[in-house]
Amino acid sequence: MISADRMKKILIIALALLMLCSAAACGQKKTEPQLGSWALNDSAELSADAQKAFDKALEGLVGVNYSPAALLGTQLVSGMNYCVLCESTVVYPDAQPYWALVYIYADLQGNAKVTNIVPLDPGAILEAGKVEPSQPQGGMLGSWKLDRDGSVAADGAVMHLASQLVSGTNHCVLCKGWNLVFVYENLEGKTEVLNSVPLDIAALSQPAAE
Repeated sequence: MISADRMKKILIIALALLMLCSAAACGQKKTEPQLGSWALNDSAELSADAQKAFDKALEGLVGVNYSPAALLGTQLVSGMNYCVLCESTVVYPDAQPYWALVYIYADLQGNAKVTNIVPLDPGAILEAGKVEPSQPQGGMLGSWKLDRDGSVAADGAVMHLASQLVSGTNHCVLCKGWNLVFVYENLEGKTEVLNSVPLDIAALSQPAAE
């Protein structure tokens, strides 16, 4: 776990980057629910309806355990779609946990099902500069380590997701928008923003083509 001082440095730079970027350049802004459109959640906390739909949809699912960490958005359709950021672990000894977007559809009769799962590989995202919906599942994060420091008490920054030891440390921070902000911290504690990659939850809701 990184120290409070280091987290503060990361958040200061991440927030500065978000303030400099326009909504178009940095990703999405919060919208009010409209039929057929995705609305970004103002709070990462799961609503009671979202938690109920998540629990229902994940009943009986085997092979991977999914623990909800944040509700990123909703889509009003004939029922409701939810996009939930989850800590995910393949069920085998010493499996490395990873982050994934889990999409849930809840109909008007109280039924719910998983419609798509998008694993988040910080190394691949940083290299490509975007989130690829076809990233393989299985927690293959390479030299990146999942960190779950929980909610961050600062405007804009939500959660420190992952870190990578290099000549210094790379950090991946989830910021409202929703954006993945990558920050490099050298051995002297100086920090530099590497990239800010938007999570387009609307585009990622569609299963990747085979």
